[in-house]
Order: sequence, then structure tokens, then C-alpha cells
Amino acid sequence: MNISEQPLAEPLILIVDDERSTRMILRRIMQREGYRAIEASNGIEALEIFQHNQPDIILLDGMMPEMDGFDCCRRMVAMSDNPPAVIAITALEDEDSVTKAFEAGASDYITKPINLAVLRQRVRLLLREKLATDRMKQALERERELSELRSRIITMISHEYRTPLTVILSSAELLDHYGYKWDEEKKRKYLHRIQHAAHHMSELIDDMFYVSNLREGRISFCPHSVNVVSLCREVMDQARSTATPAHQLAFSIDRDSLQARWDEKIIRQLLTHLLSNAIKYSPKGGEVCLHVTYSDAETATGGTIKLEVCDRGMGISEEDFPNIFHTFYRGQNAELIPGTGLGLTIVKSCVEMHGGTIAIDSHLEEGTQVTVTLPAIARGDSRAIRD
Repeated sequence: MNISEQPLAEPLILIVDDERSTRMILRRIMQREGYRAIEASNGIEALEIFQHNQPDIILLDGMMPEMDGFDCCRRMVAMSDNPPAVIAITALEDEDSVTKAFEAGASDYITKPINLAVLRQRVRLLLREKLATDRMKQALERERELSELRSRIITMISHEYRTPLTVILSSAELLDHYGYKWDEEKKRKYLHRIQHAAHHMSELIDDMFYVSNLREGRISFCPHSVNVVSLCREVMDQARSTATPAHQLAFSIDRDSLQARWDEKIIRQLLTHLLSNAIKYSPKGGEVCLHVTYSDAETATGGTIKLEVCDRGMGISEEDFPNIFHTFYRGQNAELIPGTGLGLTIVKSCVEMHGGTIAIDSHLEEGTQVTVTLPAIARGDSRAIRD
């Protein structure tokens, strides 16, 4: 969404005054303006409410028992990284109170008896200023994220492309210099190295374009009837071609046939990345399993289908867990393994498009289990499964 088009929805006004009649009048006025309003009868109560809410504007009486408005304002400002806009309500011609209000952190003030027309305008003005400030902060945060993303892309490209490029250049140079001496088998060996390296680079580019299209909303979502068993077997066969002899790939499903209404291309992408990760991050080999189970508990969505991919590889550390779905993020123990850090980003997006969930259970040096739970009828597709 364009930041400039993002509205400030239903601003929340906190009204703090020890006079009930004043609170009622102010609440009614704010609600007529289309704002939500909550009340506090003293400074202590206001602080309690402030801790559990994020009011956009606070109308704060300066003189109250127990804790006056000035002390309350100071504490609110100190409690928040994003200080609220406070309109202090002071006595007429009380210059000392006005000074104390601004020193405490108030944004504006209004005197008693309250001129309601003036109050409305000052609230509107502060809300416009807050909206402009929030938009600026969002834009700055977006710029910071883009800067970090550019840095990660440059680092990833320089790291991930260097190895296959070196393989291609060195193999081509050897073929050029010595190819005329070699037999056909040795030539094919070096040609296959070039092809494998070029294929790896092509996959990197494909993943980057896919993530870019996801961010821009350019991935079409077209659910149709999918033979889940056939799809899983096809993806497993493809995964076997990338596995080493030390890997044992196993597939199991709790029924002979299973249909779903999914976008087959997207689910294929999801499974391919999960199995690729399981193989890649099990450098010593071991078992890599894909288990598929069906439950008819959720009848509104045609039931649910679980796709579980398990490996006995290096696992994920607790420190890495909060970041595993971040674009280009690589685990601390995976620096020597080729990869872009895009796999789980793509998987999570594929799951969300179908209205599903993803859970990961992993322990260092013990392995990882990724469980994807999808509705058999993808979100947004209410048609029955016919095949």
C-alpha cells in the first residue's frame, strides 16, 4: 500500500478530568467528530489506561487531586517511545499553568471555560500533524528496510555467484586449453560442471524474481483440483536428483488418493523449497521424509492437509529462530552452505496464499521438522472438489 494513501482509522481520544460532567461533554463532542473516546477521572487512572491503550490525543486537566495533570503528562511522555499528543486544559489567564504544561510535554493547551469550536479545531490540527509524523516515520522505516535489503542482496550475490562463476570460468578454460586432448567422457564431466553451476545461478535468479513478484503482488493465485499424491511423488522424484547417495528420501501418505483445490504451481514451489532445504542442511546425509496426512475436522474448508518435511540435519539455533522467515536471512551455522536465505520466505508466502499455517520444530545437530497445514479447499475458493 502506498504510505500516502494509508488513513488514520478512528482516532482514540483519552479524556482525563476529575469532573464527571466535563468528561461527559467532551466525550460526546469527540464521538460526534467520529473519534473513539475513553475516560479517566484522575492522573493515576489515566496512567493505567495509557499503559494498555495507545491514544492519539489526550485531553488532560491540569488541576486534579492525587496526581495533577502536569505530573501525569511528564510520566506519560517518559513511558512512551512515541510520546502522545496532549492538550492541557488550564484555568483562564493562568500563565503559570500554561508554562508548566509545555514543560511537562504538552503539545497544546485550551482554557476553561472550554470553547468547544476551538477544541475541535485543535484536535483536528493535532491529528493531522500526528498522521503526517506517522507517515514520515513509516517512510523512514521503509527506506531503512530497503537499504538493509539492498545490502543483503549485494552480499548474497557476491557470495553465492562467485562459486558457480568460478566453476564455469575454470571449466571453460580447461576445456579450451586441453579439451582437444581429452576423451569424450572427460569433456562431458566438465560440461556437466558448467551446466550444474549455470543451473544453480538460474535458480538463484528465479528465487529473487519470485520474491520480488510476491512483494509487488504480481503472483497470480489460481486454485484448481490437484492430485496431492501425484504432486508429492513428482516433487520427491525431482528432489532425489539433487540428493547425495548419503541421503535416504522417504514419502508416506495416510490414504491411497487425495484431492485438494490448490494452486499447483505454488504448492510445487513450496514443497520443492522445503525438500531442498532439508537435503541442503543435512550435509552428512541421513533420512529426509515427506509425510502427508488428511483430517476432515474442518468441513467448511473440505478438511485440512498436513505436509510434514523432516530431516536429521544441522538444525536451527534458538538465536536464529526469530529471523528465519526474514528475506535473505541465513542461520549462523549455515554460512558454509550455498543458499540465498529466500527459501522460507517463499514457503511462508505460499502457505499464506492458501490460508494455511506453518510451524517449525528444530534442534541443533538433531534436525528439523516443518509442518505446513493447509485447507483442502484454498481460502477464497469455495467450490467443491469434484475429481
